[in-house]
Amino acid sequence: MTEQTDETIGFKELLLTTRVIDSKNHQCKLGKCIDFELDNLMQAINEYNKGGKLTITIDIGVAEKNELNIQAEVKTNPPKGKKPSNPFYRDYKGRLFMDDPNQMKLIQTNVYDLKETHQKGATAND
Repeated sequence: MTEQTDETIGFKELLLTTRVIDSKNHQCKLGKCIDFELDNLMQAINEYNKGGKLTITIDIGVAEKNELNIQAEVKTNPPKGKKPSNPFYRDYKGRLFMDDPNQMKLIQTNVYDLKETHQKGATAND
C-alpha cells in the first residue's frame, strides 16, 4: 500500500514546477517566465512612455479520470514606438529628391560652379 501525502499544490507550486516557453523560445518555469516577460515589458514601457499588457493563461484539462493536464502561457503586449516619417519628393518623372523639385529656391546654387571657383583659387573675399 502506498502512502499518500496531504500536501496539495497551490499557485506558488505551479509557478515553481510548470514548464512554459517564453518569448525567446526558451523553456523555463512559469515563475521565471513571468519575471522575464515583466522585465521586458517594463523596459518597453519605460522606453516609449506608454502602457502595455501582461497576460498569464493557465489551461487545466482533464486527461483521465483523476489526471489533469496543466498548460500555461505568458504573453505580453508591449508598447511600440511611432514609425518615423521620411519625407521625400518626386518630380514628374518619378525620381526622388530631398527637396521639392517643383518649388522655387530662394538661392540657386550650382555645385559645378562652386567646384570650378574653388579650383581657380578664389577666396571668400573675392
